[in-house]
Amino acid sequence: MQHKTLKLSTLAMIIASVTQANAAVYQVVEVEGTSSGVGSLQYYSKNTSDVQKRVEFYAQGVVSSGSENCFTQSCTASSYAIFGESRFGSDGINYRDEVPFISDNRQEVNDFSRLRSYCVNNLGFNTCDDWANVAYYGIGFNEENAQDGSGFGGLHREQVAWNENFYSNAFPLTEATAGSLSRVKSFAEDVSGYDSTTAAALGNKVSTHETTNGVVNQSDIVIRDTTNNKFVSECPSGSTCENVDYQLGITSSAFFENNNRYARQFNKRGFVNIDSSTSKSALVPASPDDDDLASKPIVDNLGQTLAWDAVVYDGKLLVVGSASFSPSKLSDSNKLPSDGDGKNRLSFNNGEFENCSTTAGDVNNLYTKWECQFSVFANDAVFWTVDSTGAASTNAERLAARVDSQQRTYPELDPDGDQVRSFQASARAITLVGGQPVAVGFSTDSIANNSVNTIDGDYYAVRAAIYTPKPGFTVGSKQWERKIIPGLDIEEGNDRKLRFSMATDINTNNKVIGFSKNINSENRSYSEKMFVYDNTAGTLTKLDTSIDPTIFFQGSNGFPSAINNKDQLVGWVDSESVNQVNGRQRRQRGFTYMAGADIAGSPLQANKAWMLDDLTNGGSLSTENNAFRIAHATDVNDAGVISATAFKCEGGYKDLTKDSQCSADEKVVAVKLIPIVGGEIEQRPVAQSTIEREGASLGMFALTLLGLIGFRRRK
Repeated sequence: MQHKTLKLSTLAMIIASVTQANAAVYQVVEVEGTSSGVGSLQYYSKNTSDVQKRVEFYAQGVVSSGSENCFTQSCTASSYAIFGESRFGSDGINYRDEVPFISDNRQEVNDFSRLRSYCVNNLGFNTCDDWANVAYYGIGFNEENAQDGSGFGGLHREQVAWNENFYSNAFPLTEATAGSLSRVKSFAEDVSGYDSTTAAALGNKVSTHETTNGVVNQSDIVIRDTTNNKFVSECPSGSTCENVDYQLGITSSAFFENNNRYARQFNKRGFVNIDSSTSKSALVPASPDDDDLASKPIVDNLGQTLAWDAVVYDGKLLVVGSASFSPSKLSDSNKLPSDGDGKNRLSFNNGEFENCSTTAGDVNNLYTKWECQFSVFANDAVFWTVDSTGAASTNAERLAARVDSQQRTYPELDPDGDQVRSFQASARAITLVGGQPVAVGFSTDSIANNSVNTIDGDYYAVRAAIYTPKPGFTVGSKQWERKIIPGLDIEEGNDRKLRFSMATDINTNNKVIGFSKNINSENRSYSEKMFVYDNTAGTLTKLDTSIDPTIFFQGSNGFPSAINNKDQLVGWVDSESVNQVNGRQRRQRGFTYMAGADIAGSPLQANKAWMLDDLTNGGSLSTENNAFRIAHATDVNDAGVISATAFKCEGGYKDLTKDSQCSADEKVVAVKLIPIVGGEIEQRPVAQSTIEREGASLGMFALTLLGLIGFRRRK
């Protein structure tokens, strides 16, 4: 980062005058989380007041809508429930990541030093020590003694739980009552949710406090035909039907105590709750390949699953995600966190770790080995079915055969590089395209120059993928075809240019959204570039300067989280262009982009993008909306309602500018954005500045300078 040497003797903020429009485009409505009670739960030895100050609420999605258009008819916020989670502290490795940061198919980013290395090589901040300390030791860590337990969250908490117990810091939530978030409890909360033999081997479930972490990825309403005992899209004539809610997501196992050691069965496992949680199902891993059946015990017991999305198809809920099918190379000691820096309380036997696949054959022995708690796996894109009673299928089934264009099988472990990389794939979203279930996410390819869909490359890498039903499709194992999305080559010539790519959502128009991660710096940033792929036309559109150079500027980082069936895309993107490489992390804000036609009755036009903070400004709601700045837009339904996570300043920010300061407490809250009939776009005013240097004004040079370095809100 460049150092500014100007001496600022006076800084006066001048807010540009604006003409008031009739109304903003969206009203911001907070969904409070206090009533969920998570802020009152015990967290180690922390005071309740400290936990309540630290708890944050995040929105992950919004329920689906009907054919209504909230831009042309008035909609009430209570009609569109959102869902998400609460956090106090950092999660270390994202609870939703199949492998760390998606790109780590070596599965070796697992301690402070490797987190720091990841930051240096993939983010480039000059604050990577702090970044890694927060991820590993938690938010609020003690700078003089990071491992003393002062921090909230952090990966280290999970790793030392074997000897020191564990306290939850992430809880899945839904808006069960309008305006308030409530907890979602999965099968993992109760000992009855575990196989009785496994539970006995684990010991006594810790009951003095919460020990599971969880997130919810989908919450919606489905129609149950009680006459024919199936889920349907519309109630058939002559049938009796009812609306049933469901939630799906990811949970960790509870911790069990046995002779002063604390173990959990698995790190991550998908769950589905049906009908106000009257039915709770675990989504179990996939069966190993026929030539790898010896791996079944470790996969069944310790393997991970992640549930991402679902559609109603053929009378059942078709759930997609990822599931373990084979252990990774456990003789690779780097897959265990290292005690080499002397900061933590970890001590492992590499031989015990290598033997975990064999040890798993005796469940009573498996949970006496601390090393086996760190087992990692190859994972594939899978599905489960859930019937109208809430019963889930016995095993995960693969969406597609794990083969290349010549029908040769990709090995579980990369044949090159001493087999330290493993095959990784996941289905992140699914929808019906022409009545057929099409899923998107990522898969693994072997990379060599511009090759695609081959096992003959030099190394495994994660690539964005689409899973399309085969001709004559019926729901069953390997009944989808995998397609690597073109135009996102990992290498160009013999030079690597992308770390990975992945798809994040798809709509009924067969439009797929996603992003790719640069391996080299561009405009002082290892940028994450967003795209829209039309799977019907076969065309790739990158969200770059050709669309809007002020939002998608060169080297910008973005995440496209959702696209609705009106081709409205939402997500988040850098809101400033400061140097990240050898600088600091950029602030990000929510945005929306129209990837199709104009939305009727709205000011949102085709092929244009807006920062959502500009769409919440103007008219009579300016003061009310000025309490919020939209950090992440996470979902949008067909009615136009957006779920988002926002910064909230009690009493409102000092002025209407995007980067205005907060004089009071600022916190992270879950919100929904409700379209306003007749709303007009009124961009937030620009913060201008006058700088005097030894009594003389610097004029326009100073304004340009401040526009580059930006302002920080008070945290």
